[in-house]
Amino acid sequence: MLLLSVACCCGAPLWWAKPLTEQYPASAALPDEVAGLRLREDERSQATAEKLEAEVRQAHVLAEDTFAGVYTTSDGKRVTVFGGTGFRLSPESDANAEIARLTDRYQLASAVPVQTRVRGRYERCAVGAADGDTVVVCTSVDHGSLTTGVFTRLSVDDSGRLLNVLRRQIVTPNQS
Repeated sequence: MLLLSVACCCGAPLWWAKPLTEQYPASAALPDEVAGLRLREDERSQATAEKLEAEVRQAHVLAEDTFAGVYTTSDGKRVTVFGGTGFRLSPESDANAEIARLTDRYQLASAVPVQTRVRGRYERCAVGAADGDTVVVCTSVDHGSLTTGVFTRLSVDDSGRLLNVLRRQIVTPNQS
């Protein structure tokens, strides 16, 4: 009985807190190249990134750091990625809120959950439109970061997978 009491008293809080301690704090940095995508540094792409970063800062005032960048492939696929780091108590509701925030801008249809296989991380993707093109918008949120990608010429499944690859390269948990 004592062992069961100790397991319930100490084990449950540790199990609940583990994703928090693994995912927060985190830092972010955009690599020059990732998964066949190259970071664009032309004036238009820089202006887009600066605008998105300012919007992220405004929408997420408690963000510790923000980032944004435009990536392209040699065959014309475009990925715009943006987000921020900082503590998030409820990543699932934050993922839903981020998709809701972007719904009007990208005329998003209903979002679908994407399996992340990471406890404490929630991802949503939705099909929409930007500049006359069909896009997929995916957001991935855990206890230490929020990362959103806008993908052209990719399916929802491929967009979700690519967002996970980008997220792993951009966001680094600061483990002590």
